[in-house]
Amino acid sequence: MEPEPHPATSEPRLGFAGLALSVLSPLVVAATLLPFRDHIQASNVALVLVLAVLVAAVVGGRLGGAIAALVAAVAFDFLFTRPYYSFSINNGDDVQTVVLLLAVGLALGEIVARSRQSRAVARRRSWEAEHLRTVAELAAGGESPGRLVTVVQNELTKILDLKSCRFERPPFRTSLPQLRHRGIRVDAGTADPAGLNSQVELPVRGSGRVLGRFVLTMPTEGTGIGLPAESRALAAALADQLGAALAELGGNGT
Repeated sequence: MEPEPHPATSEPRLGFAGLALSVLSPLVVAATLLPFRDHIQASNVALVLVLAVLVAAVVGGRLGGAIAALVAAVAFDFLFTRPYYSFSINNGDDVQTVVLLLAVGLALGEIVARSRQSRAVARRRSWEAEHLRTVAELAAGGESPGRLVTVVQNELTKILDLKSCRFERPPFRTSLPQLRHRGIRVDAGTADPAGLNSQVELPVRGSGRVLGRFVLTMPTEGTGIGLPAESRALAAALADQLGAALAELGGNGT
C-alpha cells in the first residue's frame, strides 16, 4: 500500500489570493449592505461582516482571519457608525460593536487555525500508525529479515524524502552523524563535526546491541539537521521496530 503524503501541520501561508480575499471580502460585504444602511441595525451588519471574516479565516488561516477582522472593523466604523465616513464614533453602543466585531473576528481566525491544526495532527497520527502497522504485520507474518529491511528502507525513503537509503551491517567503515528521536547526534571523530554533510545514520538496535544501520542520504547538504521532529520520531520508531523484529528472528538483515 502506498502511504499518503506526509500531512502538513503548519499554518498555511497567506498567498496573494488569500490576502486579497481577506481585504476585499469585508469591503464587498460592507459595500453591498451600504444602500440598506438606514434600514438595517448596525449589530446585524456586524454579524454579516463576521461571516466574511470566517470565510477569510478558513482560506487564509489565523493571519487571513486577523486581517479580515481588522478590515471589517474599520469598514463598519467608517460606513455604518455616525458620523458616517469618519473614524470617530459618537454612540457608545457602536464603539462596543466595533470592538466586539474585531474581537470575534480574531477569535474566529484562531479557532479555525486550531481546528485545522488538530485535523492535521490526527491525520499525521493515522499516517504514522499505518507505517508502523505495515512493518509489524510483516514481522508477525514471518517475513525474512532481508524483506523487513527492504520494507523499512522504502518507508524511510518516502518519509524523509531521501535521495537514497541503504542498510549496513557492523562493523561500519565510516562514522556519521546519528539520527535520534531528539535530533542529530554528532560523535567525536565524525567526518563532518558540524553534522552538515548530506549523510546521516539511523542505528538499528535489538536485544541491547547494534544490529546494523541505515545510511540516509539527504536531498541537500544539512537537511538532516532540519528534519521535522515528527519525521525523526517516526524514522527512529521504525528502526526500533525493525531491530526488535530482527532480534526475535535472529537475523541481521541478510
